[in-house]
Amino acid sequence: MFTKFTFREALLQLTRNRGRSIIMVFVSLLLCGCIAFYLGNITSSEQALASINESTPAILNICNAFGETRENLTIPTVYVDLLTAGGGLRDMELTCQAAGAFSQEARDVDQRYFNGGDTELLGISCPEAMCSTEAERVLDQRYITYLDGYGPEIFATKEPLCIISEDYAESHGLELGDDLSIPIYIRKYDSWLRPAYYAMFDDSTWGGDDYEIPPDWTLKVVGTFSHKLNATRTADVYLPVGWMRETVDSQDLPITDYRHRLMPFSYSTCRATLINSLELNAYKRKLLDMGFGIPFFIVLEKQDPLPDRSKGTSIWMEDKDFIKTAEKLAGTIRMYRTFMAPFFITVILLVTMAVLLVLRGARIDMAISMSLGRERRAVALVHLTAALLAQGLGCIGALPLIAVPAGLSPVVGGLICGSFLLCALIGDLAGLWGLLRFDPMDLLIKTD
Repeated sequence: MFTKFTFREALLQLTRNRGRSIIMVFVSLLLCGCIAFYLGNITSSEQALASINESTPAILNICNAFGETRENLTIPTVYVDLLTAGGGLRDMELTCQAAGAFSQEARDVDQRYFNGGDTELLGISCPEAMCSTEAERVLDQRYITYLDGYGPEIFATKEPLCIISEDYAESHGLELGDDLSIPIYIRKYDSWLRPAYYAMFDDSTWGGDDYEIPPDWTLKVVGTFSHKLNATRTADVYLPVGWMRETVDSQDLPITDYRHRLMPFSYSTCRATLINSLELNAYKRKLLDMGFGIPFFIVLEKQDPLPDRSKGTSIWMEDKDFIKTAEKLAGTIRMYRTFMAPFFITVILLVTMAVLLVLRGARIDMAISMSLGRERRAVALVHLTAALLAQGLGCIGALPLIAVPAGLSPVVGGLICGSFLLCALIGDLAGLWGLLRFDPMDLLIKTD
């Protein structure tokens, strides 16, 4: 039924009744803008919720059973291995505190009862681990100078490499590419969070002497850093924590004296980011299934004896910001979706009202066409096509003004146009049905 003649006649109606057409275009532009605003808010909220993993992710920390500290802990490797094997985490930051005696004076003083030496060491899994969990991420890696062929990735290896502070290098006459030979004592903590040191021995130097001096471990200096680095976990030497763990775990030493026998390797801190923070509650249940305690979920007073304060056996989630942001965005999306049906019904009613008011003056033309033998539905189709053309022009005019500045994608732009034109079609049909319910001859007689 739709022919080229119908289309040409619809175009004629547009140009012949410019006032009506302009009113229809502006009404359509306004309504299309309202739809763009409505759908744009839903889309932007959904995009913000989807990208919250990058902007405000939930952070996992291992803490003690009381949830009072995430630093200076003794974290068994089995807990870190459980988290790694369980998946769902990225950017894991691990540290292991240690110390050493570089100068002969420090070696002589600490030969039997090591108490910190003159060198602070920290094993890390990535440069970001140089900052504590409480601190802002202020690390400026531009102040680290690496030897050619090396970079931040050295901390993810199991190689005996290290970077040292510029002051430490100057004091001990070290340069890039030199070897740093030093005995290493891993620092652990007792139940009162007091430090204790355990020497790293190897199979070839263990002789059974209660006061045997541990061997020197050789680390290649592949970088130096300035104090401007702003690391909050300060140390003279940073080295790969993976090398420390592998070195300790690979030894088969007799348990003879607790002062010289390094107990099973442990980490000092553990921090990681959830891959999908939107599944936070499910991941927390998974942690409980793994055997982790979550602070304040455990009634510590009923445990006898009380847990060791130095043991990292529980989980502390940094998720307040994530939960607050996610709940706000989810609430916004729910609100918009709840009122979506009433909103589009209102748009359809407004289109219907616009058609009734704008085309009311065209009833005489309709009556004349029908009195000359034109079918009612053919007349209706011409005016429907003309209305849709005017509304389409308004829709096209609205998109550059609204969608482009808001940064909406072409898909969203197409959704806006499609939604409006569907509402317009329904409103046009309802409006024309109301307009065409008249007898042509009665209307012409009354007009005369």
